[in-house]
Amino acid sequence: MRALPLLAALVACAPTRAAEPVAPAGPVAPVAAVLVAGDPSLAVFDNALDRIAADLARAGASVQRLSGSGRGGSLATRPNVLAAIGRMRPGPGGSCLVFATSHGVHGGGLFLAADRDVLPPAALDAALRRGCGDAPTVVVMSSCYSGVYARPPVAAPNRLVLTAARADRPSFGCGADRAYTFFDECLLDALDRDPTWRAAIDDARTCVTTTEARDGEVPSLPQLAADPGMADRKLPWTE
Repeated sequence: MRALPLLAALVACAPTRAAEPVAPAGPVAPVAAVLVAGDPSLAVFDNALDRIAADLARAGASVQRLSGSGRGGSLATRPNVLAAIGRMRPGPGGSCLVFATSHGVHGGGLFLAADRDVLPPAALDAALRRGCGDAPTVVVMSSCYSGVYARPPVAAPNRLVLTAARADRPSFGCGADRAYTFFDECLLDALDRDPTWRAAIDDARTCVTTTEARDGEVPSLPQLAADPGMADRKLPWTE
């Protein structure tokens, strides 16, 4: 297992002030989902998983949950996360969803505290190819510098990739006094009221911009990589 070379390489989301595609096969469910909370040091990450898991339950999704503490599922190590994504295998007509939230490492990816590792874009792409093939796939990566995922190889015609920040920007809202990060709260609220991914993403980005401006933060600039057909898909719990 490759370890992070230096603890200093980890950059937490900034505190607030105050392969070949594999044909999908497996259990029939409208959505196969993997949810990841990478760091147990703050409740904000697991709190976000609680919210999205409730939405997915309404959609009858098959959900694998991984956490830095093991809360509610498996331990969120790099091998465990990649294995979970690789075995999603939605049934015919099904889709995939990956929602991962944690701190971020500049130029590296989402931080996984359990084994002090990161989730590199190339490894994520390979796991998605194994687990989802050509099935419609939504990937939400919520961390500082998560824009590294909003471009190839993770970005692909059958995928909608949404990130909390541009590749060179931090995201905000990590703190013991908060229930969610800025991005997670804005997105989860939008997912509860909007009918499509496009509408929810537009609302979430506006919310993030407004919240950051209110607190005088440098804009995080959430990133989206998606073909129009993917962005216009209905949210699974509204169908």
